[in-house]
Amino acid sequence: MHATVRQYEGVENPAEVIRQVGETFLPLQHDIPGFVSYYFVDVGEAGGRMVSVSVFETEEGTAESNRRAASWVAEHPNLIPPAKSAEAGPVVVGG
Repeated sequence: MHATVRQYEGVENPAEVIRQVGETFLPLQHDIPGFVSYYFVDVGEAGGRMVSVSVFETEEGTAESNRRAASWVAEHPNLIPPAKSAEAGPVVVGG
């Protein structure tokens, strides 16, 4: 399995971002071959920090997930800023 973690800062309207992610972004993740799971986490700190974790069976899945995430963010410029960081790699321990 492979995972990608993306961090977002400066989210001004977390409730709306959460709604939009659930309604319009999550289905884009489900459509990627090898999809295992997706999580969007409200870190709850000052500065509007959110973190997403996408898990796929293959490295290609995480690469496609990152491509779709960047595209989705670009299509919603007033909703969420670009990811501050995006890192992917093999899952080495899971539970």
